[in-house]
Amino acid sequence: MTTRLVQVTERAPAPDTGRRALGLAGCLVLAYAGLLVTALVPTAAGLLVTALAVAALEVAGTLRAPFVGWALGRIGLGAQWRGLLRAVAVLAFLVRSEAPRSWFLVAVAGLLALAALRAAGAGLAELVHRARRMPVLSRGLDLGRLRVPRALPPVLGRHADTTLGCPDVALSAGAALAVLAGSEGPLVAGAVVAAVLVLAGVAALAYAAAAMRRLSRARLRAAVDKGVAKAAPEVAVHFGSGPDTLYQLEMWVETLERLEVSVLLILRDRETFRHLGPTTLPVLCVEHGTVLMELPLPHLRVALYVSHAVSNLHLLRRRGVRHVFIGHGDSDKPVTTNPFLKAYDEVWVSGPAARERFAAAGIGVDPARVVEIGRPQLDEVAGRGDVGGADRVPGRLTVLYAPTWEGYGDEPNQTSLGAGGRELLERLLAEPDVRVLYRPHPLAGTRDPAVARAHREIVTLLGDRRVRRPASPARLAVPRDDLDVVTAPAGTSRVEEVTAQAAWAGAQLADRPGPPVHLVVPGPDFNLYACFAAADVLVCDVSSVITDFLAGERPYAVTNPAGLPDEEFTFRYPSCRGGYLLGADGAGLDRLLAAGRGQVDPAATERAKLRAELLGPPEPPALERMRKAVAGS
Repeated sequence: MTTRLVQVTERAPAPDTGRRALGLAGCLVLAYAGLLVTALVPTAAGLLVTALAVAALEVAGTLRAPFVGWALGRIGLGAQWRGLLRAVAVLAFLVRSEAPRSWFLVAVAGLLALAALRAAGAGLAELVHRARRMPVLSRGLDLGRLRVPRALPPVLGRHADTTLGCPDVALSAGAALAVLAGSEGPLVAGAVVAAVLVLAGVAALAYAAAAMRRLSRARLRAAVDKGVAKAAPEVAVHFGSGPDTLYQLEMWVETLERLEVSVLLILRDRETFRHLGPTTLPVLCVEHGTVLMELPLPHLRVALYVSHAVSNLHLLRRRGVRHVFIGHGDSDKPVTTNPFLKAYDEVWVSGPAARERFAAAGIGVDPARVVEIGRPQLDEVAGRGDVGGADRVPGRLTVLYAPTWEGYGDEPNQTSLGAGGRELLERLLAEPDVRVLYRPHPLAGTRDPAVARAHREIVTLLGDRRVRRPASPARLAVPRDDLDVVTAPAGTSRVEEVTAQAAWAGAQLADRPGPPVHLVVPGPDFNLYACFAAADVLVCDVSSVITDFLAGERPYAVTNPAGLPDEEFTFRYPSCRGGYLLGADGAGLDRLLAAGRGQVDPAATERAKLRAELLGPPEPPALERMRKAVAGS
């Protein structure tokens, strides 16, 4: 059984048309229809049951399928209108039940009181939300004696409208019980209970609003400026993209913690700020460019960039700083030769192959500004003994299939998923001694429905057997909002977390005697290097996965989804020279499997040469080369 996690943020929830969301939406519509029908018939017991069902479904929909409530609001059926439907149902029920006039006075007074309290609560919730939305946020910085009030629980934070609306179920229940008992008492009691519950929520919101009056934006910003000055960062790493591509930054965090220099992470997106994993490095979240440009960073010497985000310009404007592009992997993809590289003072690459790639592309990057530092991440993997350390079953071959995604449309046929991915998996599964690990790119299927469909087919083909996502104690305490992140302790370092998770992942991916167990490995949460450790051979597309896998000097195959002639494909993508070419139909797979079984491996010599071209020399270690590059020597 797989558990589905729903992340609720300030943005519109991601479109969700899964069974849970559609089921909750359908049940909610039926419950409201039943509420109105039982009010008009009238049926006291039916009204009681449907009112309780409506309240339960409102809460369940908000917590488990937030897209449903958001979508209803967009079509004019928001929380306020649904509350009006519940009020109409109560009054219609009393009319159809021929209740005494005094009962109507109680019901109307109760409904008006609830409406007034909900309006006050909505206003206070908006005040709290605006007060807690600060222009600058930090994590891991010393803010002195600044006290940041704790955020309200989600039921009174982002879900306040639903929470303040649900207590009117007590009034509906009171009306039903009053008719059944023939007494006004239950109706009065229901109205009082509903009003008290809503009043308690409003009081909590009022307290939160009053607490936030003691924390102004100017005070927090001044405290952050002092914290940054105390940290005195010499290196800043800028990340301007969203949480979907956070893996591009995450792959560097462990290395940055080992640089032996003061490093500051600068994020430009609040969701990304909340999703960033544990690290001892100080973190800033600055959404607006003007705020970042005004930020005092007197000790800053080097600014590093992992992607070509538009917001990079806000830091690139800073004078007296060496601006360096470090990217998020080395590959032959067209994106690695983006002309925007000319905007940086230096471009740090893993090996001489990248330098040759720039020259061949003719994008105007000065060779003197290209610095080879290797892949420091691979130093750490080798130091932990990850690669090649997983358990093996004699006579069995573990094949890692790690396809890339569709890309941004700059070149077609980048991924093999939609062009023979299923057929390739079927051929692998037909080999009795082969175990498959399927680890797609985190963004695979996000741009092309055909690729998404192929991914689902492969998951089904593998029996939908997924590796559990690794859980870390540092990631279990989920902040309620941005300001809660500000006050959270730095906690576990990324070095400690990665070391612990590597051991855990090795146990999860280790092969065991018996029939081969094929696995779907989730990304980006699951470390790619753990997959390398468990694999004997790799099947992938043209991507940075090739470069990283070369560190282990094991056989690999590269797909050719466009069906180019072998000579043209090898010329265009030199990183495939040390591997075996696979056609769109999987042709050439036999040579890879033979190499993995130790029978014959004609690409071994070329693979060793290619490793030096892509990763540079083994000595000095890449981390030492990066430290020298940071120092400017």
